[in-house]
Amino acid sequence: MWDKLESARDWFRGQSNPVKLGIVLFVGILIILLIFSILSLVFPDDGPLTGDALTQYESSCNVISFQELNSNLNNYNGQHFKFTGQIVQINQNNGATDIVLAVTQVNGGWSPTDLIYITYNAKTTFNIGDVIIAYGDVSGSYNYISASLGELKIPQITARYIELEPTTGSTIVPIPFTSVTTNSSNNTTNSSSGSGTVAPTNPTPPTNSSNQHSTKPI
Repeated sequence: MWDKLESARDWFRGQSNPVKLGIVLFVGILIILLIFSILSLVFPDDGPLTGDALTQYESSCNVISFQELNSNLNNYNGQHFKFTGQIVQINQNNGATDIVLAVTQVNGGWSPTDLIYITYNAKTTFNIGDVIIAYGDVSGSYNYISASLGELKIPQITARYIELEPTTGSTIVPIPFTSVTTNSSNNTTNSSSGSGTVAPTNPTPPTNSSNQHSTKPI
């Protein structure tokens, strides 16, 4: 090993200055590219998109049924999809938003079991009961705990843009979930049965006074 390194060193010393400079520049570029590749893996760019980047991303998003996605989740990991659904849980913390979204329409509302978990690296002003359109990447699964249904493993989506659906006609179907607290250490959201229901039993969803409708990320 050391013999090879010494041979390489001697060979480098024997080259002309222009060749040495070219070799140094080439190696430097390789190192920079390697550093950027590592950083992109450790700190992926998952922030909201705008302008032409958003337009291109939206055009790359396909529509998929919950049943197909949930049954073949590993096959779709990293792919771009568009989801329309009704918010049954929303939490905002440190400028980021987490949403539990019912995505399958049924008679008079939305299925209480066909849910996806959306993470969005921006603050929003949506409310429980809003029907939204989310564009995002499939990013594995999320363990969500229901007070009445127990633990559910639901698809997780990293959203790149969320907007309010312009026309909404369906009312919310009562969702058997209670207010939740997030345990970040095990990627599980735990329910608290004594803190009130997330989705009401009447057609009119509750309004969070701190949130207003918004179709653009902040």
